[in-house]
Amino acid sequence: MKRTFRILLCALLIQGLPAAAQPAPSSPTPVRNVILMIGDGMGLAQVASWMIENRYEPVAFDRAQYTAICKTYSANNRVTDSGAAATAIATGVKTKNSRIGVDPAGKNVENIAELAKAKGKALGIVVTSYVADATPAAFLAHTDDRYNAPAIIQGIINTKPDILAGGGRGYFERQDDGSYPLKELQKAGYHYAATPEEFYAIDRTPLIGLFAEKYMEEASKRDSAYLARATAHTLELLDKHSAGFFAMIEGSQIDGACHGNDAERMIDEMQDFDRAVNVAFDFADAHPGTLVLVAADHETGGLTIVSNDRDFTASESGIKYEYSTSSHSGSPIILYAYGTGAENFSGVIENTDIFRRVKALLIDAE
Repeated sequence: MKRTFRILLCALLIQGLPAAAQPAPSSPTPVRNVILMIGDGMGLAQVASWMIENRYEPVAFDRAQYTAICKTYSANNRVTDSGAAATAIATGVKTKNSRIGVDPAGKNVENIAELAKAKGKALGIVVTSYVADATPAAFLAHTDDRYNAPAIIQGIINTKPDILAGGGRGYFERQDDGSYPLKELQKAGYHYAATPEEFYAIDRTPLIGLFAEKYMEEASKRDSAYLARATAHTLELLDKHSAGFFAMIEGSQIDGACHGNDAERMIDEMQDFDRAVNVAFDFADAHPGTLVLVAADHETGGLTIVSNDRDFTASESGIKYEYSTSSHSGSPIILYAYGTGAENFSGVIENTDIFRRVKALLIDAE
């Protein structure tokens, strides 16, 4: 009788643990590939605004099989920056704002991309900003200053991504110390594409595409299919690697639009990102063993969607998009999960839990 009581008590205690403390359920199919889609600055209101502007027709986010709410605070601030947030997602460690791939004491922390490469998996990074920006840097480098471009470029050289695409050509040209990172990468066997069209035409890795001196053009000025096409081509090439892959695809300029409180530009960037998310979901459908996660590093702009009239007994009175800040906010973000292992991502979690659960599925389970 006492033994039965102890068993029941233990079961109740386990059920009462917070979600982050419970072991992740195992997926019946092993996770071979992980595609992490990051909409920089994309909060729930940004997603909702795209749904509204699309007249509530289906969008990629509607396809999600599981969702989670993620806390985004950093180690030293209730409102995170991209460096600390991306580091939390990439390494499972919360750090101070403006740091990349290091803990609060400044010690290097291994990231999921490095673990994947060590496991023999391929690595792809595609962005719409520049490849040395804070979010991609967290998967490629270690520095206590997110603006330390030489350290980030050296991290790229050390990490050896199989595919790297975005802006930032200027960081790879001749540097003050006389080095020429692009030539160094080409000597190491990298194929180089100076335009998206050249990138799509190259069917071998390693491959680096640098399409702008620094930032790429905003969505309304660049090829509207760029991120979707670059995502499709990247996944096609990475899929040739027998051990699987880890890819990080960023809709980088949602953040810039919201910093500028520019709702029209934000909608354009959300539409661009939505196309790429659909490409990733379609890839997961066609390739069992693929997990797709769609998240943000933080919310930008404090966006709200408000009615033009307080009289809700009247007919449609229109809406407007209002920003409360030109900076980041402390609002949680939504994570959308799809494909193999998606059931492991639900509830209220820390952004660091993304790393831990991906690592358990992609690295530790094999």
